[in-house]
Amino acid sequence: MSHDAAVLEQLPPQKLLDTSNYRVITPAITMMGEVETVEQYLEYERANRNRGGIIRRLTERRDTIYEERGETLPVDVEIPTENPDEPPVQIHIKSDAQTQTETELRASGISPSPSTDALALVHEHRPTGVAGSSEPPAWDEL
Repeated sequence: MSHDAAVLEQLPPQKLLDTSNYRVITPAITMMGEVETVEQYLEYERANRNRGGIIRRLTERRDTIYEERGETLPVDVEIPTENPDEPPVQIHIKSDAQTQTETELRASGISPSPSTDALALVHEHRPTGVAGSSEPPAWDEL
């Protein structure tokens, strides 16, 4: 983790992610080689700026590191509580096989695939996220 230690030392999460310059952030994310490092930046981004584009890049980098190692990606699942004022319960599933993860989800009553209502909503809003808009969002809107 010596390479990641240098990244953390020179560009700690607060320094790297407090900028809005994607040309600085993107290559730094690419340089990260440890899941633990990526998770630190991901946690900071979610707690502070919560930009979808940055979170997506960090998540993709984390997933790539898992794939390079030949490890199965952990799955985070939110289960809604009966009281709408309470936050959903989060469970973290780490499995050696994707089919085992899907079996665990089904056994707990959670479908691993989206519902038809969710798919209809995605298709209604199209890739841009804005219903009826044919223009992709600008970088600063992400």
